[in-house]
Amino acid sequence: MDTMAYHLEARAPFHFGLRGVGIEATALHGPSDTLFSALCHAIRQQFGLDTLRDFLADFFTPDPPVAISSAFPYLLARREEEVEDWHPPDPFDPGQAIRFFPRPIEPPPGVPDVPEERKTVKRIAWVSESIFRAWMAGDRDSLRREWIKETVIGHQGIEYPNLVQGRRVWLTTDEREKVAGWRDEETDAIRLWAIGDVSRVTVDRRASTSTVYQAGRVWFQPGGGLWLLVRWREDWRDRGEVVLQVLGDEGIGGERSAGHGLFRLLGPHALAPLPHPKPGERFLTLSLYYPTETELEDVLADDAVSYRFQVRRGWMASPDRVESPTGEVLRGSALRRKAVRMFAEGSILRWPGEKKILGTLADATPEAFTAHRVYRYGLAFPVGLAAAAVDDRSQGGAP
Repeated sequence: MDTMAYHLEARAPFHFGLRGVGIEATALHGPSDTLFSALCHAIRQQFGLDTLRDFLADFFTPDPPVAISSAFPYLLARREEEVEDWHPPDPFDPGQAIRFFPRPIEPPPGVPDVPEERKTVKRIAWVSESIFRAWMAGDRDSLRREWIKETVIGHQGIEYPNLVQGRRVWLTTDEREKVAGWRDEETDAIRLWAIGDVSRVTVDRRASTSTVYQAGRVWFQPGGGLWLLVRWREDWRDRGEVVLQVLGDEGIGGERSAGHGLFRLLGPHALAPLPHPKPGERFLTLSLYYPTETELEDVLADDAVSYRFQVRRGWMASPDRVESPTGEVLRGSALRRKAVRMFAEGSILRWPGEKKILGTLADATPEAFTAHRVYRYGLAFPVGLAAAAVDDRSQGGAP
């Protein structure tokens, strides 16, 4: 299966819920299990329930129909001199679009692993494609060159010019110049996207009382949005792209009834290949990863693994209904899925043996729901790492 990139050019804000809060907060990216759930609903809508059942059953075979990464932000170039006369460039032109990856969960090669720098690195959430590829290749010189640190004259503290968006994003110097035209009107700092909230009102149908609440959302600069990597099995590519087109008009994520999550599908496009993991060596996952019981011990069998867990919760959504033992009718859209613990994107683990696929679908079906099974997507989307020097390796576990 060839790896293809798709860009989801934002036509509206996105909302992706965060664990532990209501809907007043949002994640910046679209987790792979959220994208997979949207695919499944659209497959049922477009091709029928039997097709969806066949699609899901094939994930328990050695040749699943599709492998997907999570959807990460991307941005079109806009230099400072283009602020007044800017036209959206081609997002597939490597010189005109900047794609972002999750920050690998280990110290970057070439950057001093000392407390003051470690604290700054841990604040970073996203790295550009250039930084990511250098990191995966273990290119210490390139990363050291882009880790620019300046003393602020007349003020206490240090500036890192290539760390933007509140030091949450790491760019190369050249990339920083390409996006320098995207500015916050109040602070004049580079602003790649904005996260905020909007007021909503819900009305109780019985009492006719209203309640105001806040809903978080993320706005992207014009032409920007999310992008993801996909490997289709050949017999599923045409149908899969139809489904992605449908989702562009229906939306992904939360708050779709308020018009959130709409996008224009661009692609597919072949990116420069990312390194494949080698047996016994480390890899980074670009998707949420739910290992099988037989995999778990093997992927952790390395002193240099470094990972973070995410507990995935939330409401299920199904048009089906079931009757409880007490005679109560339970709607599939009003039940909570079972919690599932997964390795987060950016986690670094060990690739075991000669396996081609890692991970499986996690069964999150509520006990009260018997109409069908409810799954979370948990296949790893791996990228191989260059062998790390001993002094570059983290000591394992979640930092």
